[in-house]
Amino acid sequence: MLALFALASVVFMSLKITSNQAGFGKYTEYQTVLDDATGIVEKTPIKVAGINAGRIKRIRLQGNKALVEFEMKDDIKMTPNSRLNVKSVGFLGDKYLDINLGEPTPKRLEEGSLVPSEVAGGLDTIGKDAGAMIKEIKEVAILIKESLKEADGSNRLEKITGNIKDLTASLKRVMEKNEGKVDEIVENIKLMTEQLQFETDRLQKDSLMADLTKIGPILDKTDKAVTDLKDIIADVKDGKGTVGKLLRDDAVVDQVSQTLSSVNRLVNRINNIEADIGLSTGANTRLGGDTRFDLDIYPAPERFFRIGVVTNDYGPQLEEEKETCTSVNGGAENCTETRKINKSNFKFNLQIGRRIQRLGIRAGIIESTGGVGIDYFFPDWGVRTGMEVFDYQKDAGPSVRLLTEVKIWNVLFARVAGEDLISKDGNASATISLGLRFNDQDLAALIGLVAR
Repeated sequence: MLALFALASVVFMSLKITSNQAGFGKYTEYQTVLDDATGIVEKTPIKVAGINAGRIKRIRLQGNKALVEFEMKDDIKMTPNSRLNVKSVGFLGDKYLDINLGEPTPKRLEEGSLVPSEVAGGLDTIGKDAGAMIKEIKEVAILIKESLKEADGSNRLEKITGNIKDLTASLKRVMEKNEGKVDEIVENIKLMTEQLQFETDRLQKDSLMADLTKIGPILDKTDKAVTDLKDIIADVKDGKGTVGKLLRDDAVVDQVSQTLSSVNRLVNRINNIEADIGLSTGANTRLGGDTRFDLDIYPAPERFFRIGVVTNDYGPQLEEEKETCTSVNGGAENCTETRKINKSNFKFNLQIGRRIQRLGIRAGIIESTGGVGIDYFFPDWGVRTGMEVFDYQKDAGPSVRLLTEVKIWNVLFARVAGEDLISKDGNASATISLGLRFNDQDLAALIGLVAR
């Protein structure tokens, strides 16, 4: 009763956030085509104005491009002028999808329609543009160098420099011939400046002196800062220091680029980890209750790990026999045989699996014993079927379980399983359970609602 009450409470809380949280409500499916789907995986959220409004359902290859099928909430009106933008977040270029709904029109886009996509500028785009720009600058420099060459092989720039030198010499000769007139002009300018300075000093002497007193130290500091800046620029040009090596040494640039790419890949892997949480409780037709909790972690769409806890009272059990003998009068012995059954109510799951399209294969610890499992998914119907073989015993044989999970509505599902179906002792039974299954986005939405 306590487990059923807890399950009902979680169902109630999940229904409270159905209308406005990602992972709940009714959805309409659309499609788009991307030239590059790097960093985008199934269940990647789609945002409108920064708010989750949908998610990627599946991605498959179509020719040389990626066909992306996604679903949007019914209350989001997709129109023919809507656009899907692939954007980057932060310095490392993490990807997310954003929908620009465009101008509202009375017409709603039909389900399954193709939505045009655009790729917004990011760090990778800037890097490509910078590389192309550097290449163009090199080409322009080569053209300039070639254009400065004369037909006879001489350098046109040297000729221009020679002409400037001749012009300077001619100007010097003119100044020498008219040196007296130039001195007279300079003297007149000096007298005019002195008169102007006298009038200025007479009117604003006190304030001007105060300002000059303040400006003097500032100019000294500015001059020192300019000198230090010149020294820094000279060291950078010579390739000294970290910045200088970064600008001058191609090997350092390549190493920095490789390091950033590695960090970017690592962060993308962490961001792409998905989780699936299942909690169910029910009853077995032969031996009472069955409650289980499973956590599936997907570091990649094709690989997953399962961690879980199960509590039930059925299945093959370990038996221990013990014989006790006591002496009686006359030397005879009275022997009593004792039989003890060791049962563990709590059992643990720890498995590693691989997903190939709709087929899942897993192996590891199943209910505290070694075993293997096979699952087959019907995502369009919300159905999962599977078989588990575990706990092999010489006398009783392995425990074989056939199971089916059916999604009833949103996060609510039903589970039917046949237990120990090939038991030699005739212990076959069935289990019927009701449970909840969340992904990490659903759980985050639930926690956010409780935190309010």
